Amino acid sequence: MSQRPASTARTVPAPLTRRRVLTASAAAAGAFALAAGGTAHAAAPATRFEAETRTGRRAPGAVAEPSVVVRWNQATMDAILGRYQATGNRFGPATVNARILAIVHNCIYDAWSCYDRVASGTRFGGSLRRPRAERTPDNKNEAVSYAAHLALLEFFPEYRVAIDSMLRSLGYDPGLTAPRRHSPAWIGRRTAQAVLDFRHGDGANQLGTPPYADTTGYQPRNPPQTAGAYDPSIVVAPEHWAPLLVGGKLQKYLTPQFAVMEPFALSSPDQFTVPAPPAYPSVRMTAAIEEVLDISANLTDEQKCIAEFWLNDDVTPPGAQQMWGRFVSARDGYDVDEDAKLFFGLNMAECDAAIGSWAVKLRYDFARPSTLVPYDRRGRRISSWGGPGLGTVTMDGVDWQAYVAVPPFPATVSGHSTFSGAAAEFLRRFTGTDAFGDSFRFKAGTSTVEPGLTPRTDVVLTWPTFSEAARQAGISRVYGGMHWSFDNEPGIEMGHQIGKVVHRRAVCYFNGAH
Repeated sequence: MSQRPASTARTVPAPLTRRRVLTASAAAAGAFALAAGGTAHAAAPATRFEAETRTGRRAPGAVAEPSVVVRWNQATMDAILGRYQATGNRFGPATVNARILAIVHNCIYDAWSCYDRVASGTRFGGSLRRPRAERTPDNKNEAVSYAAHLALLEFFPEYRVAIDSMLRSLGYDPGLTAPRRHSPAWIGRRTAQAVLDFRHGDGANQLGTPPYADTTGYQPRNPPQTAGAYDPSIVVAPEHWAPLLVGGKLQKYLTPQFAVMEPFALSSPDQFTVPAPPAYPSVRMTAAIEEVLDISANLTDEQKCIAEFWLNDDVTPPGAQQMWGRFVSARDGYDVDEDAKLFFGLNMAECDAAIGSWAVKLRYDFARPSTLVPYDRRGRRISSWGGPGLGTVTMDGVDWQAYVAVPPFPATVSGHSTFSGAAAEFLRRFTGTDAFGDSFRFKAGTSTVEPGLTPRTDVVLTWPTFSEAARQAGISRVYGGMHWSFDNEPGIEMGHQIGKVVHRRAVCYFNGAH
């Protein structure tokens, strides 16, 4: 798919904060924002739109306002963040978030496809295609909005007031429950409901008690370890994952059943895989441990910034990839037609990446550095990062800790790397170029791990290409001490393979050939 030519250049706004609410003119309200407690706040009117990116910048030539697809994408992210931050959780569930985003944009795409000349929907194909006279931007926007509205209510009923307000701000009636047959509202609701019904049986156990409860019967081979007080005497199988007790809360393997969930484009969840981790003990594993220790002992400000930036505790995986999509949309001047396809394919790639990486995690059940390094180096003196503000210190290896917080599932393969590789590959193929162009200035002293201390001076992170963004996102997990190098590089490569097959299948839908 070729890149759209840019229109007349405009002044690029100054950088803003990492997370901000989309705003638009008073005539076209943007996404809603959710406070941690779950209350909704309307986006403040503004005279112009500035695309949501980590920098808050719009590239020259960007359109003046976002499409409804972009607005519903941001609304979905607001709801995701609102829910897990309200509970005080550091991380959102990456697998569940990827699935929600994929389903919301599947609903949007299927509604939009009914107003395209050739595109096929995933549930009805072309059977609901509307006549040429009805294929107007207004009808597309209305159908897309009713589809997104229904999908968000499915996943976030506690935010009904905000979701209804979002729809109303776009000029539509959230109380419309029996729209005229074949009207845009009817098309949006009909196609979305079909997608939602189908996904109830995809293996994620959305309707379980509690939702997304494990269906595999997984049991860790090791008893829990208390974060900051590692006890090697209770270890049963050091090479396997061990849950952590963090602040009195016991980690539980996050959604192992995604390893057997029905994918979009993969022939099976394990269509792509990575080599097995090194045996423990072994020469290769010793080298991997020494690499982790060397990185920890010599962390630079730039590496710390990379580790924290891609930690994504403010946008939640795969939230960073949504920002990539929104940047591309603003940069290239996409409208509802291009955005419906872009965000559909991007999020199908992210969901298949979640499924593929979780299949590998369940297969290998491999230990993270946070437990294997203390076990291996117990009773031995090591040099390593000693904690916030302490720099490099000498310690007993049993006290080693990662620079960033560690999520609740096995190491191999890195989900972050797989998410990023899949997004980079899909976006490269969709836009026809690897060129990206976003950047972020990590201001001095704004570290959340070492506040006021790190970085000593501003650090600018740049991503000239999607591939470079994916590589940096992947290596961030190694810098942060939560992953091994053998989790990262193969994960990025597997992500690229997933992005390729997702793009191929998505194009079949776009061209009406599926």
